[in-house]
Amino acid sequence: MRIKRPRIRRKIIFTLERQLVKGAHFQLLLVAALIGLISIIGGILVMPSGSPTATFGESVWWAFLRLTDPGYLGEDVGNWRRFISTLITVAGYVIFLGSLVAVITTWMNRKIRHLEQGLTPVTANDHILILGWSNRTIHIAAEIFQSVGRIKRFLERYDAKKLQLIILSEEVSPFQMQELKDHPMIGRRAHDIVLRTGLAIDREHLRRVDSLNASCIIIPSLAYGRKELINPDIETIKCLLSLNAEANSQNIKKLPYVVAEIQDANKVNAAYRSYSGPLEVVGSNTIISRLMAQNIRHPGLSEVYNEILSQVDDNNLFSQAFPELVGQPIGKLKKVFTKAVVLGIVKKEGEHFTPQLNLPDEKVLEEGDLLVLLARSSSDLIWRKDRLSIETETVPFLGQLPVDELENTIRILILGWNEHVPSLIRELCTYEEEKYFIRLVALRPVTEREKDLAFLEEENLRVSVEHFVADFIRESEIKKTEAETFDHILLVSSDRMEEEEEADARTMVGYVLLEEVLEKAPKRPSVLLELSDPSNESLVKSFQSEVIISPMVLSHLLAGIALQRELNSIYNELFTVGGAEIIFRDLNEYGVSFGKLQFHELESLATAHGETVLGIYLNRADEAGNHLLLNPSKGKKIDLSDKDRLVVLTTFY
Repeated sequence: MRIKRPRIRRKIIFTLERQLVKGAHFQLLLVAALIGLISIIGGILVMPSGSPTATFGESVWWAFLRLTDPGYLGEDVGNWRRFISTLITVAGYVIFLGSLVAVITTWMNRKIRHLEQGLTPVTANDHILILGWSNRTIHIAAEIFQSVGRIKRFLERYDAKKLQLIILSEEVSPFQMQELKDHPMIGRRAHDIVLRTGLAIDREHLRRVDSLNASCIIIPSLAYGRKELINPDIETIKCLLSLNAEANSQNIKKLPYVVAEIQDANKVNAAYRSYSGPLEVVGSNTIISRLMAQNIRHPGLSEVYNEILSQVDDNNLFSQAFPELVGQPIGKLKKVFTKAVVLGIVKKEGEHFTPQLNLPDEKVLEEGDLLVLLARSSSDLIWRKDRLSIETETVPFLGQLPVDELENTIRILILGWNEHVPSLIRELCTYEEEKYFIRLVALRPVTEREKDLAFLEEENLRVSVEHFVADFIRESEIKKTEAETFDHILLVSSDRMEEEEEADARTMVGYVLLEEVLEKAPKRPSVLLELSDPSNESLVKSFQSEVIISPMVLSHLLAGIALQRELNSIYNELFTVGGAEIIFRDLNEYGVSFGKLQFHELESLATAHGETVLGIYLNRADEAGNHLLLNPSKGKKIDLSDKDRLVVLTTFY
């Protein structure tokens, strides 16, 4: 038989514990009860030594005063009375002051931690909302803060006075705020960013950031996880469905404008069907693969892309309406914009935008058209009225110049594997006039690769793939790849690493080992590195390679399209096979006599061949250490040599 022992003490302690954990209010009530109990006991003990007329209530009040205020200690007469007074005063220090300070301090700490965790709802209007914390989020915020001109027009469009930026993150910590502060383009403005904890797929958490009252919502994709049943694209589409459902539940007809990143091109249409409001979808794998493909076909273009797509303090693409210039031909517009290059126009048809780039000079700007310009900042989007009255000479058309077609099979060595590789190979399949041989060297099993490259079964007449299972950061393995026999080498950031730093470390170590092989090669292939962390670019700058930083490119795209919706159509036009493309031209193709020429003279030569010159790629660095001169001053004389090349926008028919 089990003996039941008395558990009164444990029961009392347990009861007190349950009261204490209920919060500051119950803790204060408990302290008040304890003070009252001590006052009563003190009053009872001191009654025999008091005056005969002293009542019980007066004795309790005497004890309470000494419990709460030690200043009364010197007024007592008699040893017993002084002894009781001393005990009560000491108890007052410990219980009254100590407990009160402890309760209030604990409550304040708990409240501050609650606020730091970002669990309280916000009330805002026309704010910019970023849903999710990824390697793009900080760069998106930086791009938004630095886009002064675009922000100004953005605020004017929504009649807002101040930019409000809110980020919804799965977990909010001081580390994230410190990351924002450490970014050179954010700095002290990090305090203007509101962080909130929550999941983008949870409707309750979307209410927490007042999502339906936002002017623009940006949904960057999280890290790609092949083994996860719920991949980032599914979460993005679920977020779009949640926004739709939330708007329907509140009977809101006007939904906020959303820019969403989708990795898998096959899910882009599903994303558009999931949201009934204004939406632009950026296919990240498609964009990066197109940039890689263009750079393989035209080595050196990565520097052009990095300036246009990832450096806010250099040249960027802008689109803006100039109603006062309606009716003017493109040829004249090229002359009146002295600090920008006119690339073409964008026409708006309902909710869709249609870019028309590299237009002939006689094309007239019509009402509603947006001009597309390459400029350093929005302050350079100014035109000179005095040049509008100058009659421009019609440049005779000398015929479209051919683009070099590679008759031999182009050999490409790809070291590493990530989600961009299948997209790159699919993109190369769209170039119908070219043949490719690709050797894939990675640790991923061949069966998994072939599953992702199943589309090659129908299109493998021009693209053939050879698989190697090897670790390219081993010197013995990289020598077996015969890297020196290829035309182009691509090192991609591995998707087997969870951290960007680890993935980039493998890529850079592989590149250093590759250099040992290539330094003895009779003909050096072009080398392109894909990195995840922009701070690592400086580590390989001294080598002969090109770099594409995927998160920086995608962050610039997402931020730019959020502020100017029509930019999405422009980027798609520039990086898709056919239509307008950026390429290099040798100077002798234009019949240029080498020497000092002004940039406006090169513009006229390009126009004569139906092209738009964007800048010059110098064979030697200029006084600032740059090889690429995009959008130089129109009147600046540039000393050209036979090895310099022009960066032009041409059109493939």
